[in-house]
Amino acid sequence: MIDMGFPPFEQFLWEHWDYPKTQVSNQNTYCDIMMWKQELYGKLKHTFIHEPIKKIINVCRGEGKHLWDGWYQSKHFFNITKCKFNCMFGHYTGLGMSTKIVIRCKYGFPVAIQE
Repeated sequence: MIDMGFPPFEQFLWEHWDYPKTQVSNQNTYCDIMMWKQELYGKLKHTFIHEPIKKIINVCRGEGKHLWDGWYQSKHFFNITKCKFNCMFGHYTGLGMSTKIVIRCKYGFPVAIQE
């Protein structure tokens, strides 16, 4: 069981973790819905991770390559959705992909993601 008593980690999960991925009709709708749900609507860029918590934490605990100042790049690919806000239309464009992620770790837990 994972200790959820570390507020920066809890905030990271609230903002970036969606596993299993919420099912909607398309990536753009996904981003619109998730950004409203997470109270992040209007943020220009955002990333959602669609993997088990343990896989994300493991980037901080040996499954990531240290880059700088607590930032680590995953050794494995992650399923993610990148959301980009279109200010002109007030909606998001979503792009699903499988890629390596870069996260910031504190005390062995992810606390931020490089967007």
